[in-house]
Amino acid sequence: MMKLMGDLAMIEAKFQALSGRLDEATLRMWAATEARSLGRGGVSAVAKAIGMSRTTIHAGLAELKAAAAPIPASKREARPRIRATGGGRKKLTTKTCCVILSR
Repeated sequence: MMKLMGDLAMIEAKFQALSGRLDEATLRMWAATEARSLGRGGVSAVAKAIGMSRTTIHAGLAELKAAAAPIPASKREARPRIRATGGGRKKLTTKTCCVILSR
């Protein structure tokens, strides 16, 4: 039990260091990797340590399993998109045609 508590503290410290620098997909895969390294009960332990949903960690495990086969360089994008094209807030000039830009 004491070893598990030390592992949880270490995982939480890693998460605090990485959370501001990684996108959501990469954090999900990192959490899944940590859970896998802990073995049985790893998903619950990581979820408790970093406050991430167990479902999200299981999704990360599925992504890791699917990504086990390397993608050929010819099919890889330079930088893959995290969200779908067109996602996010629309530009104000697109929504309102009467906006006067002042500089």
